[in-house]
Amino acid sequence: METNRRAYKRDICHRSKVKVSMDGNRWDNAEVFDISAGGLKIVTNIMFDIGENLWFNLDMPEFLTDRQIKIEGTIRRQETDDEEGMFVYGVSFKDLSESVRIGIDENILFRERVQKKKNKYSSEG
Repeated sequence: METNRRAYKRDICHRSKVKVSMDGNRWDNAEVFDISAGGLKIVTNIMFDIGENLWFNLDMPEFLTDRQIKIEGTIRRQETDDEEGMFVYGVSFKDLSESVRIGIDENILFRERVQKKKNKYSSEG
């Protein structure tokens, strides 16, 4: 039997937008496949190296005091999206504060509850 090795709950983002930077100053666009308090999976046309550190500007809802947060992460995995020729990366976050980690978890739980309500009402109608 397979066990879940994830330490944090994951949210499938359906390609939400995120800003990514190699130096924290010049920002490029990327899309998020999924996110957890431990990291995220992004798709971009930019090639990065495994182990490379990047910065991410994430737009978070009211669960955090700052709507946009800047998080550092490290590339852990790389895949190629054959359909579009884009690169897909697994990223682990570095040195998240407890408040940001909790904010990400709360955001995921909130989105999960909203989706369950949508599913409930659409199946009743």
